[in-house]
Amino acid sequence: MTSIAIVVIVAVLPAVLLLGPFFGSGSTSRLAAVLTFTGVLVGASVSLIGYVLNHRTERRLGQEQEEQRRQLRLDAAMRAGQLVSPTESGPAHPAALASGLLALTKLDYADLAVALLVDLWSDDESEGKISDETAILVIDAALRSTSSSAQLVAAELLCRNAESLDACQSLHWPSSVDGCWIPSFSPRTKLLIVEALVRMTKTSPAEEGALRSVAVRLYGIWRDDPDERVKGCIGKLIGKIVERLRDFHYRDFVHGSQMVTIDDLDRAARSASENPDGYLAKLSDGLGEHLCEWAASCRPQPLRPGALSTAAM
Repeated sequence: MTSIAIVVIVAVLPAVLLLGPFFGSGSTSRLAAVLTFTGVLVGASVSLIGYVLNHRTERRLGQEQEEQRRQLRLDAAMRAGQLVSPTESGPAHPAALASGLLALTKLDYADLAVALLVDLWSDDESEGKISDETAILVIDAALRSTSSSAQLVAAELLCRNAESLDACQSLHWPSSVDGCWIPSFSPRTKLLIVEALVRMTKTSPAEEGALRSVAVRLYGIWRDDPDERVKGCIGKLIGKIVERLRDFHYRDFVHGSQMVTIDDLDRAARSASENPDGYLAKLSDGLGEHLCEWAASCRPQPLRPGALSTAAM
């Protein structure tokens, strides 16, 4: 109705103004001009109204499609949640648990997946529990998400279970922080991940491959985090292992498309500094000493399954 009213007003108003009592009876030329002017206005108004109606229709359709997508994602998430729920016959099978959790991460419900992981991840891979490898995939998805709470829960779980992981196994560490880093992590999330890395390393077999792994992972944090306090803490940890790395007479450490050299590690170690928070400084000193003792006991890489891959950490 509003659109029709606009057309009527645009069409009639010029004629009223030009032919009405204010301007007398008018003339033929004036009438022709008025009709031409009115035709142009009517055509323009119809085009404008068509554009507005089309825009409203497209916006409404877009909203309906977005609502349908949200509903489909919600339905899929509920079905995925059913996979991790206990059945009448007992706890869900580990394969069903893994499928449900990973499906949630693909549906952008990483926060829900990592919350469910709290009760499902342990070193007991019996009914109702999942493997370390699946847990790490869920944690990696949570760390990559934009939810700071999901990132924090993931880091907490990683730290809690770190001592059951193997530093030489690529499937035992999230790829999002494997030689790289996400600087937008909250300070607490960063501390938990660093602690998890040290705890995992010092309980892993004291081998050359594990030493190379922790060196590359620590350097990735040092290189990518802009916070000088983080750099100082990581530099302190690198300083605890760089001399032992030099004992193996290697100067280059490959990580994907990146190359970390012993000179890079030396530069990072020189940035070591004490945290102004005395409590954090004491904790980082303790972690550094544990890492130093572990590194001193490292022996050459044994020939075990997956040993070759540690040369390209």
